Amino acid sequence: MQEVFATALPTASEEFPSLLGRLLGVLRELEAEILEMRIFSAAGTDRGSGEALRERFGRVDWPVTYVYGDRREGGEIAGVQVHAVSGVSVVPLRLGSSIVGRMFEDEYARYCVLGDLHADDRSRSREAQARETFEALEKGLALAGMDLTCVVRTWFFIKDILEWYSDFNAVRTETYAASGMFNRYVPASTGIGGGNPGDLAVVATALAMQAKGDDIAVSEVASPLQCPARDYGSSFSRAAEISSPEHRSVLVSGTASIDPNGSTMHIGDVQAQIARTLEVVDAILQSRGMGFADVTRGNAYFKHPGDFELLNAHCSRYGLPTERIVVSHADICRADLLFEIELDAAKSERSRGRGSESRHAKDAAPVESVR
Repeated sequence: MQEVFATALPTASEEFPSLLGRLLGVLRELEAEILEMRIFSAAGTDRGSGEALRERFGRVDWPVTYVYGDRREGGEIAGVQVHAVSGVSVVPLRLGSSIVGRMFEDEYARYCVLGDLHADDRSRSREAQARETFEALEKGLALAGMDLTCVVRTWFFIKDILEWYSDFNAVRTETYAASGMFNRYVPASTGIGGGNPGDLAVVATALAMQAKGDDIAVSEVASPLQCPARDYGSSFSRAAEISSPEHRSVLVSGTASIDPNGSTMHIGDVQAQIARTLEVVDAILQSRGMGFADVTRGNAYFKHPGDFELLNAHCSRYGLPTERIVVSHADICRADLLFEIELDAAKSERSRGRGSESRHAKDAAPVESVR
C-alpha cells in the first residue's frame, strides 16, 4: 500500500482543466485512487468545475471541498490538493445522495477520510450549523464503523471566522466533552477563514483511524515553543503523530505567531510572524526527528494576498519545498494574525533517516506527489 499526497499548483495563466490534466497524469502514473480533493480558489470559480472534473476523471465518487479566498492578485486558482492511495481497495461512503468520504485499510488499521461536511440549511444560526456539521462528521464516521474518538485530524473552513470563532470553539468543546474525547486524545486541527459555494457557516474535512492492534498508535505532539491550545479555549492538539512499524507521520495543526503564554507575537509585522511561525513548526518537527524536507503536504494562509511572495525567502532558508504548499488568502482566527501554516510530514521507519520519497510529473510541471 502507498499513500499519496498530490499538490497541483497552476502555472501562469493556466486554466483549471489543464491543471486537472496534469494532476490526473501523476495519479495514473502512481496508480493511485483519490480519497478526497480540496480546491482553493476565488469565490465563484467552482462554476463549471464539476463538469471539468467529470471530463478528466470520469465518475467523481470522492468528496470535493472548495475553499474560497481572495485571489485578485494571484489568479483564480490557488491550488488543488489530493489525498490518494494505491495498492488497496477503497470503499466510498455515502450519506443520503452525497459522497462524504472513502475508507481503506492496511494490515495495521482501518482509515476513513471525510470531506465537504456541512449543515444542510444555511438559514440557521452559525452555532446551529456548526452543531450540524459535527453531526455530519459523526454520521460519516458511523458509515465506517467509527466514532469521534477515532478522529486524528480535522480541518474547519469557517466563513467570517473573526465574527464567531469563539462561538465555534464553544460548540466544538461541547461536542468533544460529550464524546469523552478530553479523557483520550484531542485531534490536531486547522480552523481557518474561508468561504464555500453554499455560503455556509462552516465546512469540514477529517481523517480518522481505527487500529487493529497495538502496532499502530496516535499520540499528541506538544509544541516546544507554545502552550497547549486548550489553555486559551481552543480544543485541538498542536500536532499529532501516527506511528507504525512501517512509518511515522506528523500532522502539524494550523500554526501562527503565538508566544508560550498564548498571546500574538509581532503584531503588524508579517515578515516576523512568518519567521516565528516557521520556527515553531520546525521545533515540532525536530522534536519528532523530522524536518521540512520530510513535508508531504502543506497550506499557507495569508490575511493579505499581497504578502504571498514573502513566503518564498523563508522557505528557502528552512528548505521547505514550496511545490508542496498551496498559498491562499484567508482570515486567521485572530484579527492581529497575518499568517498561518499547516504541514504534514512523514518518514519511513525503514529509511534510516533518508526522508520521504517524492516523484514529479514527467513534464516537470508543479505537481508534487509524496509517498
